Amino acid sequence: MNDYIHALDILRQRSEVNENDPTGYAFQASLHNGSAGPCEHQSDLFLPWHRAHLHYFEKLLQAADPPRTQNVTIPYWDWISEQTPAKFPLAFKKPGLKSPRSSQAAALPPDTLSIVTTETNQKEFAGYPNGDLAGNAGRLERGPHDYMHGFYIGGAMGNPSTAAEDAIYFSFHAFIDLMWAEWQQRNGTPLLTSPDHVLRGFTTQPRNKVSDFTNTVDLDYEYEYTDRLKAAFAVPVPPPVPLSLLATEPLTPLGGADLATELRDKEIVHLGLAVPETKGQRLLVRLDELKVPQTGSYMLRGYVHPSDVLFQPDDSEFTDRFAVGYVALWRAHPHLHHDGPAAAHHPVSRTARFDVTHALDSLGANGADLVFSLQFIPAPSPTGLPPHPAPPLDEVELKDVRMEVYS
Repeated sequence: MNDYIHALDILRQRSEVNENDPTGYAFQASLHNGSAGPCEHQSDLFLPWHRAHLHYFEKLLQAADPPRTQNVTIPYWDWISEQTPAKFPLAFKKPGLKSPRSSQAAALPPDTLSIVTTETNQKEFAGYPNGDLAGNAGRLERGPHDYMHGFYIGGAMGNPSTAAEDAIYFSFHAFIDLMWAEWQQRNGTPLLTSPDHVLRGFTTQPRNKVSDFTNTVDLDYEYEYTDRLKAAFAVPVPPPVPLSLLATEPLTPLGGADLATELRDKEIVHLGLAVPETKGQRLLVRLDELKVPQTGSYMLRGYVHPSDVLFQPDDSEFTDRFAVGYVALWRAHPHLHHDGPAAAHHPVSRTARFDVTHALDSLGANGADLVFSLQFIPAPSPTGLPPHPAPPLDEVELKDVRMEVYS
């Protein structure tokens, strides 16, 4: 760890001399944060882009001061099973790794491990190609990744304009990369979508296409698992289930309210839900064209419950019984490309899905009138205190909500 910090400090010193030095920390951070890149999000480019960022950053660390740094690697932060006396691993309190972050207690995302071990569809796990009408961000990004940035870590990591300024960014994304590598191994390393896409920020590097970052072995590194991770991943791989969309049915707010207006005014919207006439093996509720906010992050948590059950999202018994998932909206920011006009850091909208198969199987069998409820939850401020400025309620926009029935 000391050699890693030593290498980081050398890169930081280069930036103090020349902030535009491509071998300095500031430039490497701007590959993610701003005009030198920026990073890719909300598509199948998300995982390859961040693997490329880790790869080239690690090469700079190793070349910083050999022979001392020649074997330096980026330490991953296991935020599935990490258990420390503090919110973050104690190593991140060391000089060179310490940074202002949220100190407020927060739960880790509960679905991270299950996404890696149970999701067999590559697009749903890793993201959809740009322009794919079926979706955009994969489950690993739109849930745990975005939640950790905006709700758990805070500080510089709470804002995509500053995220990589905190060195925890690299260890956080090394674990994202580890989970992708584990998923690839478990699922037979399927061919990547968009293999010929050139990754922005790396066009002058010898490896610059999505296909160049297919696996870690070709990039001269592999992850060493702790015993806890070995145990976590030691579960059988479920057989792939090819899904075909059979039908879609719109869901409408109860009482005829406008969907977005209801969410903005009350921070909750209730929509009527019924077991679809078309029988399928998987039922999803899809949110279309959900606006990505630019003034703050927030989360939408979904619930399926009988209409005669009082909606109590602060009650743990209610949540344990009726919650069906969440989508985290990590804020976007404007940036400038070197070769073009201002554009959004992320796509301006996204698709979100909630799997309600089990809920409808159990509750619908009882013949109850069901409700799908969406709850707006603002992310805290970077320090973990209540959000400031006010929650981005005026940015809550979405086209519609519909049930998708899959064979």
